[in-house]
Amino acid sequence: MTWLTFHRQSEALAQNAHESLRAGNIDVARRLFSQAAALERQALDSVAPDKSKTRGITAVSAAALYYKAGEFDSACQLAYHQLGGSALPAFARAQLEELVQTVYNEREKEKYDVSFLPGMVNVSVKGGDVLRGAAPLDLIVDRVKTIQAMFFRVIEWTTARPHRKGPPTKDVSQLFQSWLLQDVPGSFQFSVAIKASTQLEMFEKQNPGASDVARQFLNIVQTISTDETGDATKVLISDDAYRTTFRKLVRNLSPTGREFESLEFRSAGVEDAPRINAIARTKIAKVIRAEQPAPVAGETSVELTGNLRAVDLNDDWLKIHVPDQGEERVSGVSQQVDDVIGPMVNRQVLVRAVRGKFGSLRFIDIELIAEPNRRGVDG
Repeated sequence: MTWLTFHRQSEALAQNAHESLRAGNIDVARRLFSQAAALERQALDSVAPDKSKTRGITAVSAAALYYKAGEFDSACQLAYHQLGGSALPAFARAQLEELVQTVYNEREKEKYDVSFLPGMVNVSVKGGDVLRGAAPLDLIVDRVKTIQAMFFRVIEWTTARPHRKGPPTKDVSQLFQSWLLQDVPGSFQFSVAIKASTQLEMFEKQNPGASDVARQFLNIVQTISTDETGDATKVLISDDAYRTTFRKLVRNLSPTGREFESLEFRSAGVEDAPRINAIARTKIAKVIRAEQPAPVAGETSVELTGNLRAVDLNDDWLKIHVPDQGEERVSGVSQQVDDVIGPMVNRQVLVRAVRGKFGSLRFIDIELIAEPNRRGVDG
């Protein structure tokens, strides 16, 4: 049999494995991935020595299939054998080295003394100023905080708790502690997981499905980032307040300039991996603006670009310093949530408001914009 025959048989089994994974049949998927890996290994063995590119592609494919099957030893053995050769293309060498690191991380996570809920979310930050294993600190801290905020919101939404404007209640924040885990340095990567509490079992009995945080998180991000009309998000999240908050949090995750190009999410057992980029941000912004109230008689729409100096949700105002214009006070922010607006203080923002006939400003929306003083961002 030829390389093409083995490879096509492997592709067919891998496709069936992905379909099983989407259906939640993880054991079936792993068995099919294992069979696909064995066939891809046979395809690799049939490649002529002078076909280095084909050999590299097939080696990476076979090792990745072993990894998806959960056969870490086989994945590493194949990778080490290929890395020991001198004819392996650079792209294949880099991908096999990354796969070996991934296996190492997975094995280390199994040794942790603490237990995590199933479905940790792996996050990859790519492009722009981001390097392999290195990224601007503010960029990563901001995204980690937003993901943490979304995790708590997902838990509260799935347990039918009232939508809040302040911090999460202690019973939620103590039962579901979010952890940041070191991941493989391919671009810049990290994982976010929920540490299980000793009291979690009782909470889950009262709130079935509360522990499925990763799957719900990915579903929300995927739906919002690809929804051009807003209809799909309304079907998923019927509550207006939760839907608005989730949309704005996902918008906060997306790139505002050239500091990075995309965020990619994945989780074991979830086939559809969301990818947030500038295109997704444009879609989300369009939906948010379409649902904002229009100015009434005597009001004029205005946009203020500058540094957000202060916010007081209780007293219902924010202050923004606009270059060549000074400080502007905008009222009507009491319905905002600090998850969304809090991280924007002392950052460059765009505030949309309406100015009344007596000159006062009423809040409509706020979002982060590209920092003019950051490398790689237009100013």
